[in-house]
Amino acid sequence: MVGMDRVALVALLWFAFWTGAGDAIGYWFKTPGTGLVLGFIFALITVVSWPWVLPEALDDWMHNQGA
Repeated sequence: MVGMDRVALVALLWFAFWTGAGDAIGYWFKTPGTGLVLGFIFALITVVSWPWVLPEALDDWMHNQGA
């Protein structure tokens, strides 16, 4: 059960980062709200890239059931 909690935490941070980045870009282009949605969609599409993007230590920590 601990492993699932760690994966959920990383997923929360992943989506929060990309949604926040999209929102910041949206405000920069003076289209608030649009960037928020685009950031969330980008996070949703790129979540499958975790094995290539996340550091190996973080990936090991997420899936370590014994700790």
